[in-house]
Amino acid sequence: MDIVSLIIGFILGVIVVGLAVEIGLKKVISKTPSSKHTKNWSIDEIPNPKIMAEYLSNVELPKDSKILVNRYKDKDLLTGLNAREHRGIKGNFIIGDDRALILAGPVKKDEVGFWTVEEDIVKQLNQEFDEMWAEATKMDEDK
Repeated sequence: MDIVSLIIGFILGVIVVGLAVEIGLKKVISKTPSSKHTKNWSIDEIPNPKIMAEYLSNVELPKDSKILVNRYKDKDLLTGLNAREHRGIKGNFIIGDDRALILAGPVKKDEVGFWTVEEDIVKQLNQEFDEMWAEATKMDEDK
């Protein structure tokens, strides 16, 4: 009879420990948000950025970036950069391979926006950028 009690106690112990671990993990494991609000951002946080700007203000642009712009404050900002113009741009965002910064207004310092690493959104924005890049015209140096 002692062996039967031992086996039943062991099985009940395993079940109780299993339930405790399961309940404990549910509290510990929380889903990391895929987006976050920001007002302080830097283009340098994205390697090889693609910048789509309906309006581009005074902001420092990395040399390795691709810039697609509708309107701009100062053409000298774009000198020597890989920039193209497209009159159909409606929106402002900066994308990389694995993240995007979507801005609420023009591409300028301290503009409110949000970061996202949501794979589908980043993929869609990259696709939109590439399509518009193919349609865009190169910047004229003498304009």
